[in-house]
Amino acid sequence: MSKENKKLSKNQFKKLRKKYEKEIKKGYPGVNKKGKEIKDQTEWIWFSRKEIEEVLAKTDAEKGGIKFYFGEYDDSFESTLGEEYVGRLTLAMVPTDKEGDQSFVELGVSSVDRMSLMTEEDEGDGDDEEEDAYNYGNMCPPTC
Repeated sequence: MSKENKKLSKNQFKKLRKKYEKEIKKGYPGVNKKGKEIKDQTEWIWFSRKEIEEVLAKTDAEKGGIKFYFGEYDDSFESTLGEEYVGRLTLAMVPTDKEGDQSFVELGVSSVDRMSLMTEEDEGDGDDEEEDAYNYGNMCPPTC
């Protein structure tokens, strides 16, 4: 499994979030490549200090942080990660600065992209070269 590029394209990020919103957030079980329900869902995800520091380096030293998004791998990740990841929960990290008491600005994402990150009409229109979210932490299962 090659995890050299730890970043998600905008398209991949949208797919993760859409699948999570549609299935997992509403209480549906994950489904693996063979169409079977995943009964032993992701227990944890590990990111190295280096990966986290890379994300934090893009934020303000005082008001910066990381916004974690829940997602679920779909078939498009099989060639990168392997079939055992399809249907499993994951986390994507987005560098974020806090503005005011309750406002968070995702860095590297334009305001138009932020507003339309999850809209259906722009799915598939993302620029795969532009990477706004970080992913591919070690997860259990399958790596426990």
